[in-house]
Amino acid sequence: MINLNLVLTEPEMLKTQLARKGYDISKLDDLAALLQQKKGKQQSLDDLRAKRNAWKKDQSIPVEEKRQLRDDIAAGEADLTALEAQIRDLHLDIPNLPDLDAPDGKDASDNVIARECEDYYKSTTEHFRPHWEVGSDLDILDNDLASKVSGSMFAMYKGAGAQLLRALVTYALSLHSGKYLEIIPPHMVSSKTLTFTGHLPKFAEEQYKCQSDDLWLIPTAEVPLTGAFAETTFEAGQLPQYRCGYTACFRREAGSAGKDTRGLQRVHEFHKVELVKVVEPQNCKAELDDLLADCLRIIQDLKLQWRILDLCTGDMGDKYGRCYDIEVWAPGAQRWLEVSSVGHFSDYQARRAKICYKDENGKKQVAYTLNGSGMATPRVIAAILETYQQADGTVVVPEVLRPFMGCDIIKPRG
Repeated sequence: MINLNLVLTEPEMLKTQLARKGYDISKLDDLAALLQQKKGKQQSLDDLRAKRNAWKKDQSIPVEEKRQLRDDIAAGEADLTALEAQIRDLHLDIPNLPDLDAPDGKDASDNVIARECEDYYKSTTEHFRPHWEVGSDLDILDNDLASKVSGSMFAMYKGAGAQLLRALVTYALSLHSGKYLEIIPPHMVSSKTLTFTGHLPKFAEEQYKCQSDDLWLIPTAEVPLTGAFAETTFEAGQLPQYRCGYTACFRREAGSAGKDTRGLQRVHEFHKVELVKVVEPQNCKAELDDLLADCLRIIQDLKLQWRILDLCTGDMGDKYGRCYDIEVWAPGAQRWLEVSSVGHFSDYQARRAKICYKDENGKKQVAYTLNGSGMATPRVIAAILETYQQADGTVVVPEVLRPFMGCDIIKPRG
């Protein structure tokens, strides 16, 4: 969440910045009015409490008046609690402030291509088929079987398909674990933890909840990795902190019917290696550049055709201050597929989760958090099957994955 003091101290700056994200800035006026009400109610309550303290030593005050004062204080406390709940709801709804140099725009059509590659694998085939056909013919992907056990938009990997997924995860962890502390976190988290990272309350419909418990299936390892830092104050010199987590991830996202839901383009459950950083604010830009390079490296190693999008303010999402998407080209589906979002959240998550550090003067400061997908397997697998397919129906295994796969070519099973 943003610094609440800014609502009263810098309202025009807030309105200017939040309007860039399409936020209804009239809500800021509503919030400012509630904050002023809170000041008045707090002062009235403090006066009543002071009066109660003074009366404790005065035996001449009638019992009826003391009871009335007690009731007035209880009513004032209830009013204040209700008002604070209203303020918190509005506060949690406010998106993060975008970086001043983030490109302005309303939607994905306004995103800016920041970089794109020229060196990638060139297949000898002249006709590229979509990965769901390639995977089915090789008997390594079975959407029908996945639908049988789980319903639509789930994946079933078989044989070399399962090995390919495992190889990608293992390779990504081998790249990142030396620099980032490797963690295998729980796959379920509390509502509190999801709120810390900005996934609740606004995006509850995108999450899977266990109805009998206050537990949710994680949408990304970012949630437990960041949540693990909650209510922590680092001593001077203890930042940055780097974490790397491999998990299954779960999302309700539906996609566009018939457009991007075939095969592995958009699924409810997927395997991913996530990278998380906690840093000092002044190092945020350098740390973001470094994180982007880390997330891009494996795509480069796989020799997939890629590009980096600098997301505009209207498309970057509520919690981001700056966000880049790494996309790979799927020549069979004839689409760019997002395989990683890399960005910083400035102090947005850290204020929610109370992640702080002590500066060189020993003063407590709010930290910054960053996050990026080190390896999101479904769409990377889709791009590999489409990019590396051969005219005879086989698929060449990217060179860097061969030690983990134990083969150079994926051939039909049997």
